Amino acid sequence: MHVFDSRLGTDLRLTIGQRLKVLKNHYMIIQNQAVRLILAKCDTGAGKKGAEKGPDALVSELKKFEIGFDDVHTLEFDNVNENASMQFCKHIETVSNNAARLSEAVLESVKAGKKTFIFSGDHSNAIGGLSGFSNAHPDKTIGVIWIDAHADLHSPYTTPSGNMHGMPLAALIGADNISEAKNVLSDIEVAAWNALKTVGDGPTPKIQPENLVFIAIRDAEPQEWHLIDQYNIKNFEPEYIKEHGIYNVINNSLKHLEHCDTIYVSFDVDSMDPGMANGTGTPVENGLSKAEAEAVLKTLVHHPKTGLLEITEINPSLDTMPHKMAVLTAEILASALKG
Repeated sequence: MHVFDSRLGTDLRLTIGQRLKVLKNHYMIIQNQAVRLILAKCDTGAGKKGAEKGPDALVSELKKFEIGFDDVHTLEFDNVNENASMQFCKHIETVSNNAARLSEAVLESVKAGKKTFIFSGDHSNAIGGLSGFSNAHPDKTIGVIWIDAHADLHSPYTTPSGNMHGMPLAALIGADNISEAKNVLSDIEVAAWNALKTVGDGPTPKIQPENLVFIAIRDAEPQEWHLIDQYNIKNFEPEYIKEHGIYNVINNSLKHLEHCDTIYVSFDVDSMDPGMANGTGTPVENGLSKAEAEAVLKTLVHHPKTGLLEITEINPSLDTMPHKMAVLTAEILASALKG
């Protein structure tokens, strides 16, 4: 990844020393590692189409801030032949197939020593991203910081919609949540769900719930709160953030995960307040401000334990103004990358 500063080429008043300082500050290799960007354009896990356009929209907007990625791996996904009877896990075959491919791409990137970024369509892609990250670190304790309006802890047994982007964390921690079940699954749905939980090589579950931190969730169903309580998952809701401040949240999140060897950061743009931009499938009021989102990403992007950053759920088709969500996210990420 490179970040250019226009002063290098346009301001001849800068001395060589000043230019070198600018270069040191802004021609960045995060934590002395080369960076690979994986574009995972699958959006079949969402209830609304259009998020497949999000990764390219974000890349396009980042270029306006003179930020580009030299090493880009694009995963173009095709739908598989779906079984229409799977009402409680819609498009699960496609999600599972794509998760396997993304898992392999992440595994290869991390093993190659790359600091890895994922720009994905919908949040079901995290199944593949975290599976690959887990497989790349078989002997390490993995922490997860999940910045989102939603807990994404449903399973097919509890889902109210059947949309897979509400289920990635349940799949990753291996939680069926049978005690809270409200849906009766067919045998084929059970088999497909069990297969999804084992995507990629390596152990299952992929992560442990005690190593998970939620930031900004504010729209979760009772079945999901049951798991949060059962596993005592660390959770910073909007009221806490407003009262104690975002840096308190960041510091406490990192303290909670200080025993972890490496951290996967997943940033769903619906974590932000829709008053700024609503180009995402499930916007929820009372989200992070721009300054709060910037503080989170700026701190975590440069944290030495952060091994992967995922940004997801930008849907340009739902923007009231063209690419407004991609513009907002690019502004925040550009500020974070430039430190």
